[in-house]
Amino acid sequence: MPRTRRRRRHDPEVARLRQVALDAAAAGLYVFPVKAQSKIPAFHGETRCRRAGVCADGHQGWEQRATRDSAQIRRWWSGETRFNVGVACGPSGLVVIDLDTSSEPLPDWDGATTGREVLDQLAARHGGQLPETYSVRTPTDGEHIYFRMPAGVELRNTQGGHGHSLGPLVDTRAIGGFVVGAGSVRAEGAYFVAEHGRIAELPAWLATLLTPPPAPQPTNPTSLRLPTKRANAYIAAILADESHKVTAAAKGQRQITLLTAARVFGQLVGGGELDADNARAVLLEAATVHIGVDDFTRAEAELTVTRGMRFGMQAPRTIDHRHSTTSGDAAAGEKTP
Repeated sequence: MPRTRRRRRHDPEVARLRQVALDAAAAGLYVFPVKAQSKIPAFHGETRCRRAGVCADGHQGWEQRATRDSAQIRRWWSGETRFNVGVACGPSGLVVIDLDTSSEPLPDWDGATTGREVLDQLAARHGGQLPETYSVRTPTDGEHIYFRMPAGVELRNTQGGHGHSLGPLVDTRAIGGFVVGAGSVRAEGAYFVAEHGRIAELPAWLATLLTPPPAPQPTNPTSLRLPTKRANAYIAAILADESHKVTAAAKGQRQITLLTAARVFGQLVGGGELDADNARAVLLEAATVHIGVDDFTRAEAELTVTRGMRFGMQAPRTIDHRHSTTSGDAAAGEKTP
């Protein structure tokens, strides 16, 4: 008697989560499976990697394997496991602000008990705005606010209250980070869309706050040896060049260009070659053409300049002014840098 082939039972919950993943991919997001009812990636970690299969040429983690390919997504969500949907922020070009809650009021933040309150206070302090954008409510009454990574900016994760972060109860997920997408479920409840609509670009004032400091510089300040006249011309050329870059910066590049110029000016201020107030005034004058364009405010420009100069001053740049005559300069055979 022929054996009857057993038909595989299709779990409607798996089908629903598969559609969640497909919808996210269709919206341009890179997704991957997360363990059922959790926020832990379903893939093996590097310490357990056997360097076989997809990892034959090196370990492939969730960030490398996240995809928008519908065929792969269907394969992942085709069995009996009710995988949640992970959204890889880096490949998706996202910065997600993860807002948490606390049972204890924060005295330094006017008694705030939510990350949303902290974020609102940050906006008020820096004269910034929070545009309408897609957001997700988490099972523990937190919130994920989605933003697009600005062009020319590469941001990584931050942890609220530690290191380079926005503040307590406020984490960010960017390159190297992920969030669990709306439609996923944990024991505490479901992730659901709080605000529908498009994903807005990360505001410049937030991008500035999240931009990490420059790489550590040598302990001894950088020093250049020039005659006084040429030293003055050298500094003037730097001011003119950086100011022109700021003025001519294209949309999407203006904040990072202003930040870079402010770091250069800050190095000279730190080395005693520039007056801080004068340097600040030159930069803000150069940025004037952008103020009022596409919601770029003077407060955002001032914040960017302050932050960039502070970073630059940590790596001071000095010039050794040698007092010499014109003929002496020519005899020395020096070239203007």
